[in-house]
Amino acid sequence: MYLHTESRETTTLDGTWQAIPDPYRSFQDGWFDDRDVPLLEDPHEPADYDVDDGFPVEVPGCVGEQLPGFEYYEGMVWHTRRFDREDNGNRLFLRFGAVNYEADVWLNGEHLLTHEGGYTPFSVEITDAVSREDNLLVVGVDNERREDGIPGMQTDWFNFGGIFRSVDLVATPETFVRNVKVETSVDETVTASITAWIDGPEPGDVHAAIPGLGAEAPLEPDDSDGALTRLTGEITADRDDVELWHPDGPRLYDVCVESESDAVEVRTGFRAVDVEGSDILVNGESIDVRGISMHEEAAGRGRALTPGDIDQRFEWVAELGCNFVRLAHYPHTAAMARRADEEGILLWEEVPAYWDIDFADEGVQALYRQQLRELIQRDWNRPSVALWSIANETDPEDEVRNRVLPEMVAHVRELDDTRLVTAACWFDETDDGLVLLDPLVEHLDVVGINEYYGWYGGEADGVRSFVDDPTGPPVIVSETGAGAKWGNHGDEDDRWTEEFQAAYYRESLEAIESVEQIVGTTPWILFDFKSPRRMNPHQRGYNRKGLLDEHGRKKRAFSVLRDHYCDP
Repeated sequence: MYLHTESRETTTLDGTWQAIPDPYRSFQDGWFDDRDVPLLEDPHEPADYDVDDGFPVEVPGCVGEQLPGFEYYEGMVWHTRRFDREDNGNRLFLRFGAVNYEADVWLNGEHLLTHEGGYTPFSVEITDAVSREDNLLVVGVDNERREDGIPGMQTDWFNFGGIFRSVDLVATPETFVRNVKVETSVDETVTASITAWIDGPEPGDVHAAIPGLGAEAPLEPDDSDGALTRLTGEITADRDDVELWHPDGPRLYDVCVESESDAVEVRTGFRAVDVEGSDILVNGESIDVRGISMHEEAAGRGRALTPGDIDQRFEWVAELGCNFVRLAHYPHTAAMARRADEEGILLWEEVPAYWDIDFADEGVQALYRQQLRELIQRDWNRPSVALWSIANETDPEDEVRNRVLPEMVAHVRELDDTRLVTAACWFDETDDGLVLLDPLVEHLDVVGINEYYGWYGGEADGVRSFVDDPTGPPVIVSETGAGAKWGNHGDEDDRWTEEFQAAYYRESLEAIESVEQIVGTTPWILFDFKSPRRMNPHQRGYNRKGLLDEHGRKKRAFSVLRDHYCDP
């Protein structure tokens, strides 16, 4: 179960760490001797590494962006730092925002856990392993791609390695609120169904309150799983007394959960997301998706975004007139969803089940469920999150895939049935036009389609031949776009020019508008991003389909999309 830290005081372990690249994987067996003492504390014992004097790197950070010569390195890099315990809590946890791809965590010679998955948070209790002073934390960070991973061996983005989100120490009482879930239903009344998980013995009396509504309710035990006790309750209010969250009015409320020994707050909004025919509804009102896709990347920092990077993204989103963002192709930092809550931007969030995943491997299936669970438990209180996406461009002719993906849809709905489930799918070209024949479609609430007519074959208005079914399901063009290098100018027929890209956007957007079943689009993509697959003279390691380049310089297509959204 996800460890709630949103409203807790934590002690950061961000800052300068030591990085020790280990391409031959030769160091692990020598970290500690039989006494669990670091070997390098013995001055008479020679060694080929030094836990206190590696390459200094910043955490959060991506190794290849900080160490010259390691830009394309994939493999093990040991990250180390020492810290003192400064808190007075009964229990202490170590929490990582994300480590790409696999993390092995050691504290004072004790191996604590191995975590696989490069974009989701994880934590481990260190109460019995931590000392008051001079603790040695060692994290093996391995970003080597693997056939049995998620993602697999082939992607169209850069494989940044490192501890690229924050690391924190989290102190708690002996019995504490581990996580909270707030689910909303909206009709004549607004009902907040609140679930809390209490970690530790004797949870005692637990209650929830929403101060902004002047309402509270007890939470009653509902289930027990080992050390966790699940409690549930409801708070109901007349609809007229609640300001519902909506893109045009993103009202947020605090939900407080208090036990006899602990208290946490969740900042959330009350709203309902549904489908009706080919429409997506927010609080019963149809929404036109004015979207954009983006990666989590900043020039020179990789995935280690700063608050300024997040500010800049939302400034661009606002300038474009967007009300929707696809956070592709993996879980982005939780700060993006929290900011989207405040700005009234609907989100599509996804896990990196991308292209050729070994769906038949039971270990891969377990990892798939884990990544979905870790993302959903992190963001299930974010009113901005409207769609959970389970996959991107997977093979609809793979029978194993066609069995496994519906199971993942069911897994998502079991975790959270208050949001919509989607995937970016392929479509089929038939004599009658473009048709959704992917068997996954019947299991989805909203269907994403990726189409690049006019860039990869055909004409830019090729989506006009989509066989329209206004009764549903809703369709989002989850990707469409063309490449252009910033500052490269020429005729509209010249590929890689800004003029070609701008003309493509004008034709493609007009065609998308003509199909009633398509509720909107999230064009590919807001800004250029690194991709080792892209090495022609115009790209040189970047996917150039961005409306801006990697330095934030706008291409002509930026204004085309802005005008389409702001002056329809």
